[in-house]
Amino acid sequence: MIKFFRNIRKRLLKENRFNKYLLYAIGEIILVVIGILIALQINNWNENKKNSISETIYLNEMLEDFENNLQRSIDITSEIESDLTKLIELLKQSALEEPSIPVSSLNEFCAIINEMPTYTSTDRAYNNIIGSGEFKIITSREIKTELAKYYKALELIKLVQTTHEMELVNSFQPYIIDYIDFQAVNAFRVEDFELPPAVEERKILDVINDRKFRNIITLKLTILSDLLNQNRDIKMINLKLVELFNQQINNNNTSN
Repeated sequence: MIKFFRNIRKRLLKENRFNKYLLYAIGEIILVVIGILIALQINNWNENKKNSISETIYLNEMLEDFENNLQRSIDITSEIESDLTKLIELLKQSALEEPSIPVSSLNEFCAIINEMPTYTSTDRAYNNIIGSGEFKIITSREIKTELAKYYKALELIKLVQTTHEMELVNSFQPYIIDYIDFQAVNAFRVEDFELPPAVEERKILDVINDRKFRNIITLKLTILSDLLNQNRDIKMINLKLVELFNQQINNNNTSN
């Protein structure tokens, strides 16, 4: 093909048809430029398609992780809401001259002060894409914004959980050990071993009306309320991310 065009140019020069030769040369240059642009466009299209496929793979992996995170945030939010209801009832009982619910229920509710609802995040896919340096292939700015919000919220919830754990070790457990039958409150079980019943199950009746008991319950309520707010926030972010991942995956599948 190149030889063919060269022969045409030579023939035009021999015939002193310079103007036509010039027009032909310009036309040939334009064709070459168009060819280069088409090649670049095809290359860009191929690259974009490859990136879109890689993005979809990462998005599917993150979708799986954040569906787990969403379910975890739903479960832990429900757990904390249930705990708060029981602790409020325990606080109400402490204001009565004599509890109106069974001792077993008092111990069951009191066991909550020895529990620590903990949100854990599944970050496998996110860590993979960050570690690979390919986070730039995520085209949705909204997804990137929500991911930044999520990991900021995650750091905050970790801080609150750490504070909760410190209070658990420094305040809640020592109080139970000193003033209540820990076996009756903790109600732990050892697999394949039958434990004897608690010796002082009614010990809680000696302290339920004490100011220190009410302070311990109120402190636990304060911490759980803060933890509930953090988990509600992160639940909404998880929900938003799951929606965005599904939307972007559908868009990519349609365009591909």
